[in-house]
Amino acid sequence: MSATKTYRLMLAISILANLATGAIIFGWPDAFTSFAGQPEAFPKAWPRHWGMQLWAINLLYLPGFWDPEQNRWPNWMGIVIRFTFAAFFFSQGDGFTPMGIYDAVSGALLLITYLPVTRVSRVTRADA
Repeated sequence: MSATKTYRLMLAISILANLATGAIIFGWPDAFTSFAGQPEAFPKAWPRHWGMQLWAINLLYLPGFWDPEQNRWPNWMGIVIRFTFAAFFFSQGDGFTPMGIYDAVSGALLLITYLPVTRVSRVTRADA
């Protein structure tokens, strides 16, 4: 499998997982707060807003998914955002640690699979 296809597969899995998580948070905000070991959400709009923000952020990654060699900005920002959220979740402790692990692992996998795409793209541009 080419570097680009591998990266696109990892990014697709990440986007779909985040969209599913956002839908769960939007539809059942107390399931999210319970998972995080927090009290029931009040008002429910706060976690629902966060769930919809997950959708908004992940939809912004689509240009980088469609053409990761040309649309680098969404890919690099997605990686940085995942590591930033991992640091945030780890700093909160308690029930947020699993989310920190998810974002850290997701960011690392995307970084590892994106670096070869950028190398191939650099070589291709140099040859042109």
